[in-house]
Amino acid sequence: MRIHVFSSPFYAANAAVIVPEGESRALVVDPSAGVQHLIARALDAEKVSVGAVLATHGHPDHVWDCAEVASWWTYPEGGVEAELTSNETSGDHRTEAPVYIPAPDMYRMDNPVAHTQGLPPIELTPWCRPTDVRPFPGGSVDILPGLWLKMVPAPGHTEGSALFIGHCDITVFIDGQVAFHSDTPVPWALSGDVIFAGSVGRTDLAGGDETQMRHSLRTVSNALDPLTVLLPGHGPMTSLEREISSNPYLIRARSIG
Repeated sequence: MRIHVFSSPFYAANAAVIVPEGESRALVVDPSAGVQHLIARALDAEKVSVGAVLATHGHPDHVWDCAEVASWWTYPEGGVEAELTSNETSGDHRTEAPVYIPAPDMYRMDNPVAHTQGLPPIELTPWCRPTDVRPFPGGSVDILPGLWLKMVPAPGHTEGSALFIGHCDITVFIDGQVAFHSDTPVPWALSGDVIFAGSVGRTDLAGGDETQMRHSLRTVSNALDPLTVLLPGHGPMTSLEREISSNPYLIRARSIG
């Protein structure tokens, strides 16, 4: 499994392209504004199209370009980036890949900015709601051929915030450079805005709840394999083991519940 991670200029949110071995379609995770060309470049390098889009939660810095990216369902003859450049102002969306999001955050897809009071303003292109928005299926699911994910609900940052757990051999590329590689299966997780390296997602925005976040952190840190590689929604990759031992928010959550 190859995972390409890019940082957006929009609040430095991380987007990812996950490519199962030997498959022709990829999963795009949290496509924020400003990373379309980086995502397209990764798709072109892998010669794959978009099979599905996953939003770890419904904040605008994680969903803004979902509709555009979901339209890359068919791999174009000249490559995705070339087609993006030629069509970037056309607004012509063809058949779209499904966009998955945890069910409690689905309402946010109607207007992510309106449902995120307290987020500093930023100039964006107009919001375009994806055509095919679906709740992420409960439990474990093969979201694409060759890609198994398990959702672990972790509310607190938003009502629907969650981690998405995989277990396979992976190579992680950060801005095009290999940052992690394992030839043997390892646990890994898209941790969204639940757990960061040394911090956690804020709880003071609409839909946030500090008590829920504390409970989520305790549950996640107790239930998941400490060797889990974490790919957060902001900042560098880390491991659950490292965060359990050094992240003050996890330490507090584990001590007081």
